[in-house]
Amino acid sequence: MNKKTLLIIGFVILVVALGVLIYFVFIKDLVNPQNGNANENVNGTTNQNFNGCLPNINGVDNTNRIQVNTNQGLNFNSGQQANINGVKVDDVARGGQTFAKEELTQKTEAVSLSSDGNLRYYDPTQGKFYKLDSNGKPQELSDKTFPDAKKITWSPKGDKAVVSFPDQSQIVYDFDKKQQVTLPKTWSDVTFSPTGDELGFMNVSEQEDSRWLAVSNTDASEVQLVEPLGDNASKVDVNWSPSGQVVALFTDSANATAQTILPIGLHQENFKSFDVLGRGFQGIWSPIGDQILYSIYSDGSRYNPVVHLVDASGDATGYNNINLNLQTWASKCTYNQAGDFAFCAVPQYLPTGSALEPALAGYTNDRIYMIDVNTGISSLIALPTYLSQMSQYVINAVFVSQDGMTLYFTEDVTGGVYSIKLR
Repeated sequence: MNKKTLLIIGFVILVVALGVLIYFVFIKDLVNPQNGNANENVNGTTNQNFNGCLPNINGVDNTNRIQVNTNQGLNFNSGQQANINGVKVDDVARGGQTFAKEELTQKTEAVSLSSDGNLRYYDPTQGKFYKLDSNGKPQELSDKTFPDAKKITWSPKGDKAVVSFPDQSQIVYDFDKKQQVTLPKTWSDVTFSPTGDELGFMNVSEQEDSRWLAVSNTDASEVQLVEPLGDNASKVDVNWSPSGQVVALFTDSANATAQTILPIGLHQENFKSFDVLGRGFQGIWSPIGDQILYSIYSDGSRYNPVVHLVDASGDATGYNNINLNLQTWASKCTYNQAGDFAFCAVPQYLPTGSALEPALAGYTNDRIYMIDVNTGISSLIALPTYLSQMSQYVINAVFVSQDGMTLYFTEDVTGGVYSIKLR
């Protein structure tokens, strides 16, 4: 009898010990997660938090923080830091939870930051175009409606836009002059030049000898043929360089795993090409045109996009080709006006094959990374946060204000526009 009792007691002790072991090994961190200083990105590369502030940018230190008013939400007086549901939230991007201010809560499309510093956008519900004034209030750009606009491309100044419709008709509308010009339906990928005075486009006629990369005035007059397209329209991206010397980028296969990128000059210049080690090239120019930030995918990235930097000016084209080890698309990145930093919205996780099927990443929350384009070093600077919603943003585009103090982003699920302070 005593032996049986001892066995029962021993069994109970063993069960309790195993329960305690399971709690500390498997459960404790799930109940009380430990927030360290290192943030691992999706490629396994570790970036350190700023632990207090962004690097000194343009000689300005970042010291202001925020405090909570429980009746009115967040205010921006002299507090040290907001505490929301036990989570510390900064007013300025420092590498952790960062307050995201609502600029526009209604659904918007084709948001753009024009050269005058104003946000401009299309309201699909009303079919109208607006801009935000200096007080953050929407102002109509025109009382004219554009119902069911399908694709919208803004001029750099924001005074004109190419508007396409489901029936494949398209127009250029001048918001200052309140005038519109109808464009031929065969014009594809219509894009404004850096000055906004010309259009670059591909004429994709059924007749092969009429398929050309070309430019024209914004009223569709004085068409200038640049390069014949033949059957290569799918390989051409109308993508003006800031100088206006390059009107498009031609992408072709170099081999089974690489692509060759050839800039196409406006006046048939013989620009140097460069190779990228992957497929699905998508690139944006730096503000002064000396560099391209691009994304590609490969089997090494699980067929997810990865952003890189490469020199793209003169004889230096193709040099300093740097893998930034951030899995995101170039379309989710931007440069500041000075061109010394780039900013990317990076999904917290990308399922395998997201570059082939972007819809796979449709509900993955994004974080904001800053890239020093001179060194290629990237750092996590913000997890956008609004009240109790911690980092619940699926970002599709980012913009940096002219003074470099604010980063705006558009959110895919709500269609709203938000901003975070960079300094």
